[in-house]
Amino acid sequence: MPPLTPVVKNLLIINVAVFAILFLLPYLGIDTRELSDFLALHYPTSDRFHPIQLVSHFFVHGGLAHIFFNMFGLVMFGPLLEARYGSKRFLFLYLAAAAGAVALHFGYTWWQVDRMQDIVTAFQSQPSLANFNAFFDSVNTRDLYMDDGTRLSAVIANIQNELVLGGANAEQTLRDGVGMMQEYIDFKTSVPMVGASGALYGVVAAFAILYPDFKLMLIFLPVPIRARYFVPVLLAVDLFLGIMEYSWDPIAHFAHLGGAIAGGVLAYLWYRTDPPAGAQRWDRGVPR
Repeated sequence: MPPLTPVVKNLLIINVAVFAILFLLPYLGIDTRELSDFLALHYPTSDRFHPIQLVSHFFVHGGLAHIFFNMFGLVMFGPLLEARYGSKRFLFLYLAAAAGAVALHFGYTWWQVDRMQDIVTAFQSQPSLANFNAFFDSVNTRDLYMDDGTRLSAVIANIQNELVLGGANAEQTLRDGVGMMQEYIDFKTSVPMVGASGALYGVVAAFAILYPDFKLMLIFLPVPIRARYFVPVLLAVDLFLGIMEYSWDPIAHFAHLGGAIAGGVLAYLWYRTDPPAGAQRWDRGVPR
């Protein structure tokens, strides 16, 4: 493991300190849920959004595993990049990657919500089963519940039955359908994002640009893979999981992709204008 450099060390200290405060204070009888929610990043249309969250969210983590892997990646890849670029450039790279993560995460969420709103409008104009199903067909409702504990899938099934059977109270069915769609949109935009993963992906992408032949391994897949292949495969997995949106997967994958794109593009531009000398190239993990 390379020795810690100034910016990496300070980022590590801040992240661990914030995590320790939010993790330990509840054991002293101090409720930190409101503070955690305030520091997490909410979608701009949410009444829980505050501009400070654009920075504060990437110093907050959701658990021990979350912060461990992020900080482990930071201390593994960050020092080499900081030593190469200098502290100011490295910090700029880190923050640019974090900004890229936010931009793509918000952009993808906006695109999803915009599509959903179009379907809501279509359903209001023509409250058919087809239009209602067009909204929820891509939503995994199996693990979602209403505030009273009722399965969302059960409520949706009731509305679907009303739409199929017709009935005298069509206006109520329309209101129920629109209300259910809007409630899901509100839920979609109220899920906060935390963690330094987007910034870390930018660091990893930049590392792959600078040291493409350095061999990397996953903990659960101990097979060395060159960075030039490892990072694209990692991003392809993130893209797949981000599109599929499995219910067991709460990760903001498009934030990872946004961070990697921002960090990778920035590192590529720097690489083109100031390529590393031969003595700084890496092959098989050994400097030459």
